[in-house]
Amino acid sequence: MRTPASIFWDQMLPFVQAIPATLKVSVSPVEGTATADQFATAVTGAMSFPALSAKFCVAAGLVCDEDIEIHSYTTKKNSSSTPEVPIMGRHNMMTHASAASRTMGITTINDFQLDFFLEENLVEGAYMHLADNLFDPIPLRAFLPSTVAKVLPALTTANLPKLLAAFTIDKNSRMAAMMATATYLCESPALPREQRACPTSVEEMAVFVASEVGEQLEVLSTRGAPTSAPATTTTTEEKKLLPVKVLSYTKRSLGEGKNIVVCHNLMFPSQLYYCHHVTGTKVVQASLGSSDGSVIHGVAICHMDTTLWASEHPAFAALNIPRGAEACHWNTQNDLIWIPTTSSTTSYD
Repeated sequence: MRTPASIFWDQMLPFVQAIPATLKVSVSPVEGTATADQFATAVTGAMSFPALSAKFCVAAGLVCDEDIEIHSYTTKKNSSSTPEVPIMGRHNMMTHASAASRTMGITTINDFQLDFFLEENLVEGAYMHLADNLFDPIPLRAFLPSTVAKVLPALTTANLPKLLAAFTIDKNSRMAAMMATATYLCESPALPREQRACPTSVEEMAVFVASEVGEQLEVLSTRGAPTSAPATTTTTEEKKLLPVKVLSYTKRSLGEGKNIVVCHNLMFPSQLYYCHHVTGTKVVQASLGSSDGSVIHGVAICHMDTTLWASEHPAFAALNIPRGAEACHWNTQNDLIWIPTTSSTTSYD
């Protein structure tokens, strides 16, 4: 039986056969049910019923734990220790000490970009250090059913008290702090020459990507990131993951990169993305060998012109390049990259 979300998706994106698997896992399990309608009514009336919120969170596949802890590799203990592996190329890594958390310490969407490199250093056999091997510690959740998404207060810091009340989240909890970050990002102005949205439902996602990329598109995402830290190298200052090895890579066409949407996974009780439409890019896909023998299928974005980026953008310091120069960064496993459908690619393996 087709769901309302899948029907809407087909109407908005008729050339995409079905909701992509990477997004389908987040389709609301209570879409079109009395459970969704009951919670939507409570939200509309700004009513807070802890028992109702708790019931809805469980049934809807949300994460409403007030004291949820999100840990990256670098905050987990790892007892393994192996020798350092030399890094090939220059300016192809960012120090782990300066890597921002995916949940705290975020001031702009740029802070989600941790793993910078230069396109010239993406060669077969090269080694690269990656923060957490592109693993995203923020769990995937279900989107809100459309009836709830339509009546949820706008994602702004002014509405944060209402949003906390809707999900019965204490204002002094860890979840509240992460929701504050999400609302701050979602209300912030888009970067120069960009459009942005924070979809809370499959329907909102379809509307935004169709309006920005068009009806004929495909979605890419990083796959295979290890869920626990492989071997590390120990130094007197910090513990770092061993670098990954570039096994093969594909550079997609500049034509595709003229018009893409990148969606970053944000922590919120329901699935939430910060999506922004970017231009003047090149999409890169690569197979990266991890020290534990696994293979990460990574997706990266190369920005061909960074002239409009803020001078404090972390890429400039990480790569030691001037503003305006080309800069690339990898995307974590739960991020989505929407590109126009084309077959123009160049593979290296």
